[in-house]
Amino acid sequence: MHEMHLIKDLHKDLLEMAAQQNAARVTKIYLRMGEYTEINEDILKYFFAEQGKGTPLQGAEIILEKSPTRELRLVSFDCE
Repeated sequence: MHEMHLIKDLHKDLLEMAAQQNAARVTKIYLRMGEYTEINEDILKYFFAEQGKGTPLQGAEIILEKSPTRELRLVSFDCE
């Protein structure tokens, strides 16, 4: 499953960036996902929620922007 590997990298990056901003928690994550990535949106969100339990990412909402290219990119995130 592509989703599990992507989530691990995404979590790592988000946690590092949130720590740099002294954020207690991340509330929203904005991703751009291409049509041809072969990634299942529901599975991506499920793994993100599961892997985020007990971290500053717990409960963060994922907002996906569709793209005509083959990409999965972190656009931005909101934190408190």
